Amino acid sequence: MKAHLLRFKAFALIALISISFVSCSSDDEEDKSFLETHGGTVWKLGEPEDGFSVYAQINSTESNPFEIWVYDESRDCYEYESITDEGSPEVIENRENKVQIRIGGDTGDYADLTMTISGDILRVELDYYEDGVLDDEVQFVLNRTNDNIADLALCES
Repeated sequence: MKAHLLRFKAFALIALISISFVSCSSDDEEDKSFLETHGGTVWKLGEPEDGFSVYAQINSTESNPFEIWVYDESRDCYEYESITDEGSPEVIENRENKVQIRIGGDTGDYADLTMTISGDILRVELDYYEDGVLDDEVQFVLNRTNDNIADLALCES
């Protein structure tokens, strides 16, 4: 599990991670969940020319709520990954501009992912726990982009 969390952490440091959402039901039509509010938006960190680039898309489906594309400089292409590849996520909080998700956790090793949006800025905090004890914290910021992720050159497996 530790190796899995380290791989997940590497993506976080080089990229953006992932996310799971559950629609919050509410009698008040004005209250929207993070997924309802931000589904379909694309976010970016870095540039390929700098050897570092990550795209993240918040989706409108609970089965695959978040996807990332991480630039692989050695192959000049993007690696694709879904948060569901890292385990079963559990939504802890899901408000209009903030979501908190736990990934893993069956064995006491897990990551808590918190994402907040303010305007065109997506702030991501990752807290890694080993045996239920905080082991590491990572924070980074992505910017909203209009880049078309369908145009990214994907790496072949």
